[in-house]
Amino acid sequence: MRILVVDDAEPMRFLLGSVFRSLGHDVVTLASGTGVEAALAAAPVDVVFTDVVMPDSSGWDVLRHVRARWPKLPVVFMTGWDDAARKGRDGLVPDAVLDKPFSLDKVRAMLDAVAPAR
Repeated sequence: MRILVVDDAEPMRFLLGSVFRSLGHDVVTLASGTGVEAALAAAPVDVVFTDVVMPDSSGWDVLRHVRARWPKLPVVFMTGWDDAARKGRDGLVPDAVLDKPFSLDKVRAMLDAVAPAR
């Protein structure tokens, strides 16, 4: 499986990339949502994990871009405080929300819950 991780915090990108790679997955990481469309066009992924609050482009922007071109691609929001993530915004709702801080077991369980059947 190929996973896209979008987070402005380098330690989070590194951690999630390491976890997903240790589980045998290919991982693409981005420090901003501004490159999501180009990254997905270049190499399709099976799941997107994105931070919600980022300086250049929010998780909502990521979700909007994904839904516009790849409506069935699962998007997981990672957030520590954005209650709107569960309720949705502008008709958009992520497939799942992973509350920060989270354990590695929760990351694995979330991936299993949203990953397309293979």
